[in-house]
Amino acid sequence: MNKSEDLYEIIRLIRPAHRRLARAVAAKLEGTGLTVGMRAVMEVLAEAAPMTVPDIARSLFLTRQQIQMIVNELEAKGQIERRLNPAHKRSPLFKLTKQGLHELGGVRAREMEETEHIADQFSSEELSAAQRVLCAMLDHFSAFEDDPDHPAPLE
Repeated sequence: MNKSEDLYEIIRLIRPAHRRLARAVAAKLEGTGLTVGMRAVMEVLAEAAPMTVPDIARSLFLTRQQIQMIVNELEAKGQIERRLNPAHKRSPLFKLTKQGLHELGGVRAREMEETEHIADQFSSEELSAAQRVLCAMLDHFSAFEDDPDHPAPLE
């Protein structure tokens, strides 16, 4: 197999890996009242809050409408709170509440137990190489989905 075929095999494995990861995350969320989408939004806000709905959408490569629905649910559950945005009056900023931070911390702890079992199978170098490959692929294919609300035209 040549390098192009090796890379294609990685690309081919991403789809089922993503589906299984989503199911695994959903299983760890059982009983929390959170969905996989809510968990993703909460993680983004934990890392880079406060953010607007369009900012969150760009970060997750989803539409503003999809994120707005999730944000509304998280706000109703008391997991996130709205703040005034001095840069844009109609686009508020959102951040996790203490309750949201606590909930996400518990979810992450349960997930880390699972990830530790898998991580033990690899060296630090192998994991770094996998990250480099995935980051290079994201960079290379970024023109196809930089902004899901305004996709780049295919040439």
